[in-house]
Amino acid sequence: MLKIQRLSPALGAILETPGFDEASLPALADAAYEALLEHQVIFFRGTDISPAAHLAFARAFGEIDEPHPIYPSVDGYDHIVKLENNSDTPPDTNSWHTDLTYKRVQPFASILVARTVPELGGDTLWSSLYAAYDRLPNGMKTDLSELEAIHDLGDFRNTFSDGSTNTPSEERLNDALPRFGHQVRPLVDHHPITGRPFLNFNEAFVTHISGLTTNESNSLRVWLANHMNRPELQVRWRWQAGDIAMWDNRITMHYAVADYYPAYRCMNRVTVVRDRRVQI
Repeated sequence: MLKIQRLSPALGAILETPGFDEASLPALADAAYEALLEHQVIFFRGTDISPAAHLAFARAFGEIDEPHPIYPSVDGYDHIVKLENNSDTPPDTNSWHTDLTYKRVQPFASILVARTVPELGGDTLWSSLYAAYDRLPNGMKTDLSELEAIHDLGDFRNTFSDGSTNTPSEERLNDALPRFGHQVRPLVDHHPITGRPFLNFNEAFVTHISGLTTNESNSLRVWLANHMNRPELQVRWRWQAGDIAMWDNRITMHYAVADYYPAYRCMNRVTVVRDRRVQI
């Protein structure tokens, strides 16, 4: 039995564990999964987890993602993304988002290990999509349950239109759009295990509300973003080296605060694409 310390009413909990050795991994993963279902994002403080153990822990939850096509990986571990940022390489994720909702298969979870953290800044916030739904007025719950949202590359348009290469921006965008694709998802969805409803809106990647005019869609998108950006829905994590965060990407959004320049920050991430406990 893991000792669990809740961090906020909406979401988040710290789990205490003696380690991530191979013998204890199956029981640890089962307990962590149950905690994840309840608390949506879980943390382990100050571990000395190795890259091999990080990968083994992630695989205990399901199928992991392929090596990232852009970001570098940890030496010898192609499936562990190495996220390094400083004044020369600023991050491109400092906005509220749920990962990759424009893909046909939305990733189940991410497991992030802090390797080097700045003395000040570099916190990460998570927000509960359960709580965002629960706080909706009853009339809005009914209205939104009948609507769908179009997800595409969203904020990543900036990556392809920044003029950083000799290729014209419109050519790069036209090439990127079919590669990223689109998904149409209900604005109110239900967790595949718990069955709980959640507000399935992603400020970074939802570009239109299906069936509405552009003006109507933009107005609703702004309302939803403002509704979801409330401290009551959030938990904020101050990183220390060796910390681990694991979050359910189906029912949370997160924001990595980019306030630590010119300091260096290095994180290792493994993404679990499919939840092995969900029957497809």
